[in-house]
Amino acid sequence: MQAGYFLLVARGLDLDIGPMSGFDRDRVDSEFFAETSWRTDMLCALGRGRRESVMPRLPRLSFETAYQIL
Repeated sequence: MQAGYFLLVARGLDLDIGPMSGFDRDRVDSEFFAETSWRTDMLCALGRGRRESVMPRLPRLSFETAYQIL
């Protein structure tokens, strides 16, 4: 849940944020946190991207496409 708040705050500060998964947690921990009890939970790229290289947001799905009434 804290990760979600982190993403929301970053967006609220007009920062670009890209959470990542699928990384080798043990390797990251041994590289950056070897002498501590800290462990990696997630990685995020955080900063301000060049606006011209940011892909435009896709349109929202229609209700009919996104939902099925049973």
